[in-house]
Amino acid sequence: MGEILSEVVDVAGEPLLMRSGHSPVDRVRASYRRPLHTGDPPMTRNQNVQGPTASPVPFARRETHDSVVEMMSGEPKGNVLDVPAGSGALAIRLRETGHNVWCCDINPSHFVVHDLAIDRGDLNHTLPYTDGFFDYVVCLDGIEHTENPSNAIREFWRILKRGGKLILSTPNFLNIERRLRFVLTGSHSRIPTHESIREIWGGDLSMAHLSPLGYPLLKFMMEQYGFRILRVETDRKKPRMKWLLPAVWLVRLCGLFSSRERWTSYRLSETLSQEIILGGNTLIVMAEKLA
Repeated sequence: MGEILSEVVDVAGEPLLMRSGHSPVDRVRASYRRPLHTGDPPMTRNQNVQGPTASPVPFARRETHDSVVEMMSGEPKGNVLDVPAGSGALAIRLRETGHNVWCCDINPSHFVVHDLAIDRGDLNHTLPYTDGFFDYVVCLDGIEHTENPSNAIREFWRILKRGGKLILSTPNFLNIERRLRFVLTGSHSRIPTHESIREIWGGDLSMAHLSPLGYPLLKFMMEQYGFRILRVETDRKKPRMKWLLPAVWLVRLCGLFSSRERWTSYRLSETLSQEIILGGNTLIVMAEKLA
């Protein structure tokens, strides 16, 4: 896995930055561009950092990219914001479907598509776009890296047109594999060391999972801030999940004996659903902005 540059996460969906040595993304990143420093001026739609030619490497799973491109291929053409854009791998594919694509990232130095512009933007703050400009916002594996996911969702709502759609992916923190890992470790994700954040990512804390959100809480937040969930999918099935079926049956059995109040307050109809408890590493949510 350490030698494959087409993936930036391990088989459990975790960032590779906490392992010894340099991750695939780190090696690819080094060949992309010069780093952007604090004193650099903000990127604009008419600027792009020039550097060695490099093929954009997906920062999310390729299966997630494939699912999102399939979703967007069936939608009416419009203005799409890809945030965080990462290397630009998804932006290229979205543009090929006929959409007008804007790209935004907290660290534009990762971006390598020289015929697309990249804006610098932080999902914890106000994004550099006017109200109601976009028909679609695509946020792949980004919200769990924010310090303030509520602000990100409010910003998505602000910049979308009425009836605009948000496609958001995030790790499936509630599948049975991750639930068992939480029981054993007390954590949803590996916690990177301070040294790895400093040495591999140059102190960029946004590369860590700062806000792991299970689907019920994510859905609650999205509905609270004016979205309606249209569909939920997973990136791919995990064959090894069949070995964890006894644990799934036990969890579901406990759910059957839960009170109606507990069933409702813990959203058990959702957390025990096939897509969540036996889903893959990534959840893909499509939602619509309400008036």
